[in-house]
Amino acid sequence: MISLAPGTVIRTVSEFTNGLARWFTNQSAFQGAAISGEISGLKEVTGGHLAFVLKDSAAVLNCIVWQSKVTRLPPLQNGDAAIAVGSVRLRPEQSSYQMIVDTVHLTGVGELYARFNALKEKFRLEGLFDPKRKRQIPRYARRIALISAPSSKASDDFLSTIQTQVPFVEVEFLPTRVQGAGAEVDIREAFDRAEKLEVDAIVLTRGGGTYEDLFTFNEEVVVRAIARSRHPVITAIGHQTDHHLADDAADATYGTPSKAAEAIAAPWIATRERIAGAIRNLRRAAEDALGRRGQRLALVRSQLEGAMRQRAGNAERTLAALERRLSFQNPAARLSQRAQRFAALRTRLPGAWERYASRRANRLQLAVTHLEALDPQAPLARGYALIFRDGVLVRSAADVRAGDAISAQLGRGTLDASVEAVRDE
Repeated sequence: MISLAPGTVIRTVSEFTNGLARWFTNQSAFQGAAISGEISGLKEVTGGHLAFVLKDSAAVLNCIVWQSKVTRLPPLQNGDAAIAVGSVRLRPEQSSYQMIVDTVHLTGVGELYARFNALKEKFRLEGLFDPKRKRQIPRYARRIALISAPSSKASDDFLSTIQTQVPFVEVEFLPTRVQGAGAEVDIREAFDRAEKLEVDAIVLTRGGGTYEDLFTFNEEVVVRAIARSRHPVITAIGHQTDHHLADDAADATYGTPSKAAEAIAAPWIATRERIAGAIRNLRRAAEDALGRRGQRLALVRSQLEGAMRQRAGNAERTLAALERRLSFQNPAARLSQRAQRFAALRTRLPGAWERYASRRANRLQLAVTHLEALDPQAPLARGYALIFRDGVLVRSAADVRAGDAISAQLGRGTLDASVEAVRDE
């Protein structure tokens, strides 16, 4: 049995929160309020409205500007110090409150934004952003060090893209915190661990977040860890529009973790497609050559059979003529003699025919053997290989240099390799 104090009114959640919303609306202190703070998390939301957070060192206030009033605002950006004027409303469906902003007055640069500009100028004067210091990311990266938060969407996106497109590329995952107090030190320590690894590049990545969450990647210790790295560094931090000092110091930067993975995979995929195209062209050329040889062989066979029929017909006609001439010779002796000679001719004719046919068959077999020797797949089946560099067939040791990536087509399958030394002997 429920026991409540006398006079207690039971309300539903909707009744209670709607009552609170009406109370907020009726409080004059919440109407036409002027609130000062620093703008953060500025973004356009569905319908063309503008949302941002107004914050100070101890609290935050969610703000929204309806689309009809956005054009009246001065240009805003994260880090601006401002005074927002509007009314505070309760959102009953979420039990949260926000400020419906009518106008914004800029009062100066916010603390974080001022710090960002000061660090940016400091690093620029030191030359940390100089394009001349940028290093080329290895075209065919085989081993990557990944610095990201453990079990995060950013690391999952990067790893799944690599596994799907280039599963043979190894990823050494160095999990670390990427936001919060002290996260910049954790990232620097992750770079220290990566320095001891033999990798082709380091990828620093995380997903999106507020301006404050992402400020870790503007911190001096992170920027300097990137600048002093002995390995090329790729950054993929936040979303497409986010930009950080870590991006300026990195050797390459991409809008999302998956795009960074796709950039690593792209050269491998392009080379694989070129090799597949070269193999298709080679197979097509071999089939065309075999087809032409087969047509020539059929023509030779047809000509041989025709010649054999013609010779046989000639022999039969000659024999018939001789028989007719013999019939005109009345003397029995001459008739018998001619009969014996014709009998001898008849006896030798099959043997001569067989020898002629045998010689023609031998010539035909030689032609077939020569044609089979031209099959480009036959040497591969005996253990030989076709070597390609950048999709071009290597015919001489002078065609490659030490360090070149090559591929070998075998009788069954292909191999990828690297040239260690060249001896043009």
